[in-house]
Amino acid sequence: MRSYRSVGAIESSAFARLPELHEAVEASGVDLDRTRTGWDHARAAGWLLILSAPLVLPLLVILAVKHEDAEFWLHGANGLICGAHIALRAAEWRRTRTTGPRATAQEVALAAFEAVFATVSAGLVAVAAVVTPWPGRWLLCAGPVAVATVCVVSIRVARQAAGRGVPTSLRPAYEEVVARVAELDEPDRTAVRANLELALERLADAGVISRPRLDEARPARLGSPARRLWALERSPARQAR
Repeated sequence: MRSYRSVGAIESSAFARLPELHEAVEASGVDLDRTRTGWDHARAAGWLLILSAPLVLPLLVILAVKHEDAEFWLHGANGLICGAHIALRAAEWRRTRTTGPRATAQEVALAAFEAVFATVSAGLVAVAAVVTPWPGRWLLCAGPVAVATVCVVSIRVARQAAGRGVPTSLRPAYEEVVARVAELDEPDRTAVRANLELALERLADAGVISRPRLDEARPARLGSPARRLWALERSPARQAR
């Protein structure tokens, strides 16, 4: 195990008596080994695709009316887009009401456009239902109407969150640790520092980390020893040895 991982585990345990800070330190430690994979990029692209997909709903409805032989598949695609977008918006509401962050101004503007496009789509389906003998087309209005509704709700949720001061992006885990450590009163800070020093000494005595590594970790401010070792182990000078 690399030195920073051992120190990170000890550092996290030193904050065990402060649950929220303990969780933040653990999250900061996980971030040290996190790299964006192809799956992460694909998931981000999929999220963006589903978020903006309602903009094509009017086009799908027009194509479905013009090409009766492909109508089933086009309405099916319409339904899938509506269902996926509704699920995404529901997840967005839950995120905003719990851990945050709220939608950005650009995302709110996109939701407004999508509400308009979905409403237009519902209107086109309604017109098609009037001019054709197939009354079942009225049921196809449900998807676009639901999308328009959830987009309007998303705008409202975002505005309410803005009024509560919810940020538009999550603070990185390490920044969260730094901010929370700065809020500690002196007795808590002293107790955590003492626990951490004792644990680091025991690691060195057990041979888990070397004394030079211990000396490198000690100057770091509270909440930062593992990150300091992580940076040192990846420095060009260290890698060249």
